[in-house]
Amino acid sequence: MTAISAFEYPNEKQIRRHGPAGYSDYESYREWLRDEFSFRCVFCLQREQWSRLRATFHIDHFMPQSIDRELECEYDNLIYVCASCNSIKSDSIVPSPFQFAFGQCVVVHSDGTIESRNPTGELLVDLLRLDDECLTTYRKKWLETFRALISAANVESYEDWMRFPDELPDLSKKKPSSNSRPDGIYQSAFARRSRGELPRTY
Repeated sequence: MTAISAFEYPNEKQIRRHGPAGYSDYESYREWLRDEFSFRCVFCLQREQWSRLRATFHIDHFMPQSIDRELECEYDNLIYVCASCNSIKSDSIVPSPFQFAFGQCVVVHSDGTIESRNPTGELLVDLLRLDDECLTTYRKKWLETFRALISAANVESYEDWMRFPDELPDLSKKKPSSNSRPDGIYQSAFARRSRGELPRTY
């Protein structure tokens, strides 16, 4: 249990777990995407547990609609991001978490600062302004809070901030017209919690 784990980027490329298709509007993919991206912003790692407001999170088109409108409802072009990152990204094309392991591109230090490890990381930080003063201060405050909880052995409060949401989507009840990756439902957070396999924190 460490404070910095809250801002540890994955050391592996993300692999799509779900493959629903057929919805006429991209908002219908929200529950799939929440699970796909572990209920947090893929770019800055803000978690649903930290905001409590679902409206804080948006569905973003990785390839902007302004470039390719035909991908508007293509699941594999959709990512789950916070409102701030979505606004900053706008119509930019940024490094993809499915092509690059972000944990090998950037690292967050204990003081909240973020460091690029390679040119891809530099691009990621620059385009999404991951090193701006506001976001750096945001990370620093959370890390200080987590360190204080850990120091006080307040495991319950720490886990409350670092756990999965209470209400998880039961994707087995969703009925898209097709699903190219049906086995992903078995690995969803809801299914793992039902089997007693979901970790307390992540």
